[in-house]
Amino acid sequence: MDILKQVSTLRLPSGQYAIFGSGPMALHGIRESRDIDLIVTTNLYNELHRSGWQEEGSGSKKHLVRDNIEIFSSWDFDNYHPIPKQLINEAEIIDGVAVVQLSEVMKWKNAFGREKDLADIKLIQDYLLTEK
Repeated sequence: MDILKQVSTLRLPSGQYAIFGSGPMALHGIRESRDIDLIVTTNLYNELHRSGWQEEGSGSKKHLVRDNIEIFSSWDFDNYHPIPKQLINEAEIIDGVAVVQLSEVMKWKNAFGREKDLADIKLIQDYLLTEK
């Protein structure tokens, strides 16, 4: 799956989105990702919803879906409550596409705390040690 190509074809406005979830791990070659999760501004979320993206979930877990892409305007999980605009503003740019920093992916995965998240944290830590 070419995450960067798929996100680029969406032609999302700069400064209003970033790849999150396991996407940053895939883009750094840490492990593959089955889907693409994007964190977006509330305005962009509403615009995409009006343009025909299907909304799923309920309450604070609502998100937009199309093919293998899921779009969120918030990323609240357990005790992890980041400010979406801050995640977007602090994202690294890889080939013109905004990607949430691996340090934030680790914070989220630590808060979620599932076995697979803890394994991902270890993979990220190992990657960061080899990149220094």
